[in-house]
Amino acid sequence: MNTPMDAHAGLAAVDYDPFASPALERVVPSTEAQREIWLAAKMGTEASLAYNEAVALTLHGMLDRTALLGALQALVDRHDALRASFGPDGETFCVAGSATLAVQQAELDALDAPARAAALERHRAQAVLTPFELETGPLFRATLLRLGEHEHLLLLSAHHLVCDGWSWWVIVRELGALYGLHSGAGGASLPPAPSFADYAVRRAEPAERRASASDEAWWVAHHARRAPALDLPGDRPRPPRRGFASDREDHVLDAALVGALRQLAARRGASLFAALLGSFAGLLGRLAGQDEVVLGIPAAAQSNEGLGDLVGHGVHLLPLRCGADPARPFAQLLAAASGELLDALEHQRCTFGSLLQQLDIARDPARLPLVSVLFNIDQALEQEGEAFPGLRLDFASVPRRYENFELFVNAVQERGGLRLECQYNAGLFDAATVRRWLRAYETLLRAAVAQPDSTLGALSLVDAASLRELAALQPAPQAWGERPATMHGAFERQAQATPERIALRFGSETLSYRALDERANRIAHGLIAQGVRPGDLVGIALERGPAMLAALLGTLKAGAGYVPLDPAFPPERLAYMVADAKLAALLTQQSLAARFALPDRPVIALDAPPAGWDALPTTAPGIAIDPASVAYVIYTSGSTGRPKGVAIPHRA
Repeated sequence: MNTPMDAHAGLAAVDYDPFASPALERVVPSTEAQREIWLAAKMGTEASLAYNEAVALTLHGMLDRTALLGALQALVDRHDALRASFGPDGETFCVAGSATLAVQQAELDALDAPARAAALERHRAQAVLTPFELETGPLFRATLLRLGEHEHLLLLSAHHLVCDGWSWWVIVRELGALYGLHSGAGGASLPPAPSFADYAVRRAEPAERRASASDEAWWVAHHARRAPALDLPGDRPRPPRRGFASDREDHVLDAALVGALRQLAARRGASLFAALLGSFAGLLGRLAGQDEVVLGIPAAAQSNEGLGDLVGHGVHLLPLRCGADPARPFAQLLAAASGELLDALEHQRCTFGSLLQQLDIARDPARLPLVSVLFNIDQALEQEGEAFPGLRLDFASVPRRYENFELFVNAVQERGGLRLECQYNAGLFDAATVRRWLRAYETLLRAAVAQPDSTLGALSLVDAASLRELAALQPAPQAWGERPATMHGAFERQAQATPERIALRFGSETLSYRALDERANRIAHGLIAQGVRPGDLVGIALERGPAMLAALLGTLKAGAGYVPLDPAFPPERLAYMVADAKLAALLTQQSLAARFALPDRPVIALDAPPAGWDALPTTAPGIAIDPASVAYVIYTSGSTGRPKGVAIPHRA
């Protein structure tokens, strides 16, 4: 990341004359936080689109369109960040003296309901999918859609370089006030707006840089002991390089629950945010099986520096270390989260990028360093519905299609409750998984309110509806009888009972129980022929698909335990796991075989098996297996040292 510019150096050295255009009013050094985002946005179109933000304002009533357009222009005239662009190296923040806001308009009220819904979706998508030109601008856009005589939708979008979460509430509040002035509805004139250019200049002053360095030193010491990487259970293998494709699921916490949680926090000397944050960290810890998680929060400089009406990018990402030990009472975790939050906010004059430079953290192209999950609570818009005189306002953010973080939960206060807007990495998680986690979060909060002195691990994550769903999936006892003693025994019993029923689907491919059982039996005989004996361990390094499941079952049928080896892991980690597990054999595929070295032990590519493999028996080898024998060995993340293999027996 770039380092702060010297406050006495004047303008940054760039390849062009920033004053060549008379339209520019000011050119100042960009802030370090802006330079970090500028650099990240230059990593590609998807990376840049992850910083597109948009809100949707539905206006009910007789709209004075001329007044609204005038209010939008007045808003741009007030805030220099909305007239800004950046130099070609991201080092300069260039403010135009004036900028005409070109508002796109469309009349959708004449369309039938399906066509209108489709058009609305297209416009919403365009709001977050249309790239911004950082060097030329504009970095703020508006679209006004007429949905009916008494209903309009105003879409506002901006790049995160010039607008953060705090700024949106300033924009909406002031736009309503300006609309009242332009429509003749009255209201007091707004005071002059703070200048973001002035803020940027102050950030480069020596005193500010000393404060940043002091806070950075605190964070470096705070993270001197490396915390484990948060490893949430994904629906797909983690790709070699992280992607940005995203979707969003929303979940509402009702006012009664939020009120009870607020009272619980107050009794413990904590804030609502601390209670939400500590509870969410507890959920993540239980999902990932970790006693500690690093959770990021955005901290707005506007609040810290008394600049409540500042529009621009003033947010810093703070990486909090949150306890998630299931054996600790929830009340203790709440107190610890509150203390961590207060300490973090006292040391927020430090950018995340500069901190990462100082920390000894191994870089993994498949993960964000240190922080993969973000949690935020938005300030409330007072009297939201009455923000525009003569109109009723419904406010909502527009879901992004690309996201930097694996999860980003934004808790929006509305009508006493909270709407949890959860952006998630669509390459890792399914919508159903995220919905289930959000339900589990609400269940955890309700249990914590009812039993604050219980341990985290004793608080339920499964609500009544989920229990009913799980119960419906359980087979009838009379259809199964005694529980099989081994993992593959349950599968074999089902294969005998319903051999022609589909056992798995993978894309367009399907396999019946009979076909999958026969494939697994052939693999079992093949392993036995290669010298694998009961009690041995066999590595499985395969991309997800039918071959992986057949390999797993075949290994168990041979009496061995399996060791999953994710092909996306770094080579050093894979080599360590292979050596530590003392594998007797490896089942893999041709494209992955070269990554593994097993001297004097068979490496079998299932897509190019040894000669005679197809002639092996398709009946079960019939090896007797003790339920206490190892079914598989799973390795810990190794974030705090060497990965450790945990052996899981069949009876578990």
